Amino acid sequence: MNQASGSPSSYGDTDTARSTSPSRFPHHFSAKEPITMTVNAPPYELTGSWPVPPAGPPLLLAAIPPDGPATGGNTVRLVGQNLRDARSVSFGGTPATIIQWGHPGYPDDHWHGPTSAAPAYPGREEGNDGRSGEHSDGGRPGGAYPVLDILVVIAPPHAPGTVQVTVTTPVGTSNPIPYTYVAPPPAPSGISPSSGPTTGGTPFTITGTNLSGVTGVLFNGVPATGVTATATSVTGTTPAGAAGNATVTLISGSGATTVPGGFTYTAPPLPPTAAAILPAVGPSTGGTPFVITGTRLTGVTSVIFGGTPATVLFIDPTGTLLLGLTPAGPGAGGTVSVTVTGPGGSTTVPGGFTYFPALPTPSPTGIVPATGPVAGGTGFTVTGSNLGATVAVLFDGVAATGVTAGATTVTGTTPPHPIGSATVTLVTPFGLVTVPGTFLYV
Repeated sequence: MNQASGSPSSYGDTDTARSTSPSRFPHHFSAKEPITMTVNAPPYELTGSWPVPPAGPPLLLAAIPPDGPATGGNTVRLVGQNLRDARSVSFGGTPATIIQWGHPGYPDDHWHGPTSAAPAYPGREEGNDGRSGEHSDGGRPGGAYPVLDILVVIAPPHAPGTVQVTVTTPVGTSNPIPYTYVAPPPAPSGISPSSGPTTGGTPFTITGTNLSGVTGVLFNGVPATGVTATATSVTGTTPAGAAGNATVTLISGSGATTVPGGFTYTAPPLPPTAAAILPAVGPSTGGTPFVITGTRLTGVTSVIFGGTPATVLFIDPTGTLLLGLTPAGPGAGGTVSVTVTGPGGSTTVPGGFTYFPALPTPSPTGIVPATGPVAGGTGFTVTGSNLGATVAVLFDGVAATGVTAGATTVTGTTPPHPIGSATVTLVTPFGLVTVPGTFLYV
């Protein structure tokens, strides 16, 4: 089959073209015999004198668009010369699917391939000679063949990045042109925790898909620190921010993506306040019940007496009162600081707490005289050791009068009592101490 470019002897004149071309192409084809071109498989028969087989190696000029998703499946138009009869198209070594080829300058030349609908033409090379449909130089508008071909392909999947695209025809393989595969955009589903203090420093994890390309995380435009990314998670540490909800944005090669829900900055809690402690003194043995008054005591986690934790028994729901027991203090006594700590910090109780040395336990041995009238009024003496801290003497619970205490004796006057025996008890800081024997009322 002789197809010399534009030769009248090969194609005939305009009248011949009109009378002999197939009815599908009534005025552009003038060949004496059909041309068959194979485009992928199965072959698709193209009849007429145009397009002629490629005259030389394929030349690629552009890929439209020059990029696409890493998942592939998008349509790419390859613009160049001598792309007819393409046998394969490679995207970085991965074959693409050829679906159409055509000529951008001649919309009535139709498109050829597995599909019937022609995509929009990306450009034109006008060639009409203005002779009302008359053709010259082999029946082509303007007297010349189109200088550009278009090959329409479906891009295959490929890892993100730039690859080289080539076209192979029976004549050879084209020059490479770049095509960039773009990673799918990040698809975050949420952030945990979803709130933290305005001071920042909260470790966070963002979950989702397609996150491996994330290079930064912004909280209301302020970058987080220590950001690392995998396919399903992004971790980092929040920056400081104003109280309220902050927009969280992922930065990647695909652009900016917003994390659903954002992140809520919360103002840090305030420390407790302490006005006073009652009582402010107690024995170095500890165990003294105390009450601290103040504000914001609800969240208190510890009360420290000079470095030793006290026992917290109760905190009023209003946060104004705390009840506890003192720990043991210095054996020699002295004043120690009292520190109250809550979620927002610590505060010191004014004046602290004063420990006094522990006194020896009172040890009474007896009472003289051991009898007296029911009307009372009998002077008595309790003997023993360590009796100086005695503050009262009880006769079956009734207090004696005129009580005076010394280290070895306690004196006083009996109260009235019914006839019979009465138990005698000393009242001391250490509790009640019973005097051996009884006092007999007669």
